[in-house]
Amino acid sequence: MKDTATLAMDQPAGLQVDYVFRGVEHAVRVVVSGQVLELEVEDRMTADQWRGEFDASFIEDLTHKTGNFKQFNIFCNMLESALTQSSESVTLDLLTYTDLESLRNRKMGGRPGPLASRSAQLNSKRYLILIYSVEFDRASRTLWSCRASSAH
Repeated sequence: MKDTATLAMDQPAGLQVDYVFRGVEHAVRVVVSGQVLELEVEDRMTADQWRGEFDASFIEDLTHKTGNFKQFNIFCNMLESALTQSSESVTLDLLTYTDLESLRNRKMGGRPGPLASRSAQLNSKRYLILIYSVEFDRASRTLWSCRASSAH
């Protein structure tokens, strides 16, 4: 993704970096081909992998629902900035389902509800969160989640 002019074109553009989520090193690979974003995250310690493929309409619909619409190519540029840490205003987090539920409960100001039994499949998913923060507003309402299933 180094050449931002190719992000929305048919020519594939990619980036692979090591990124530390919550103290654990991961390899993150992103490929943008036309209007499709492919994402792969691998835990360096366990070798667990999660993959997802998201088209432009999915990404744009997701950003629209957050109240902070971004065009597909802008979203890809923000993701690149977060991965390369070239901007302090864009960061990433990788959450489990339990982490995501805790975050939702905190945002609603409520106490956690009763814990329903979670299937192994649900707990094996990871949610990549792109966080956009500006000076007087941490845009937590603009969390974009990319669900990717385990490769195992």
